Amino acid sequence: MAIRTVVFDVGETLIDETRIFARWADRFGIPHMAFFGTIGGVIATGGTLTEGFRLLVPGFDLAAESARWRAEDPEGEREHFGEGDLYPDVRPAFDTMRKAGLSLVIAGNQPVEAGPSLAAMDLPVAGIGISDVWGVAKPRPEFFERTLELARQSTPGLAPEEILYVGDRVDNDVLPARAAGMNAALLRRGIYGYRHAAGAEADRADVIADDLHRVADWAASRSAG
Repeated sequence: MAIRTVVFDVGETLIDETRIFARWADRFGIPHMAFFGTIGGVIATGGTLTEGFRLLVPGFDLAAESARWRAEDPEGEREHFGEGDLYPDVRPAFDTMRKAGLSLVIAGNQPVEAGPSLAAMDLPVAGIGISDVWGVAKPRPEFFERTLELARQSTPGLAPEEILYVGDRVDNDVLPARAAGMNAALLRRGIYGYRHAAGAEADRADVIADDLHRVADWAASRSAG
């Protein structure tokens, strides 16, 4: 079945999170090389991002630390992102897909504040779904049910198999999207992407790409338009 809609994860799919993680490192006084290397090493051995943080900062609690940081620096960038963090291939790849007649949607695990930040970028998307607004996050099936509902608002009657979900993780993106009946693209970038693209389950993705240009070409070649 042809692709009619492409749905995008946020972090390390659309947004380069380098500056965000660098600010976390600065907050704890950890040199950037040590911070990124340690977290990368934990992920490479099967650990989680949270486990990486706790190795560097014993007892780290994301919700508590985020609240503390917000209270200390309410006007600062903190964990937020803006136009300057958008990967440079996003807008041209979006143009390619829109010209092919594809509808574009954003749906990712993000805090409430991410919605307005993404909306301010004025990307050519039909909808933006944020996990903390929905009250459900990936990889839960309910997240992908909400994603389908959001996509259908601009493309009535859309079937799951007419959707390509694009993300940088096998566990959070590829596997649950496929379980929901969607196609899946694995983007080989970010702290998870390179590692996951080399894993045994990467072949569950319909396409593995180094950038969004490749994703755009793949989707456009299979579009209903």
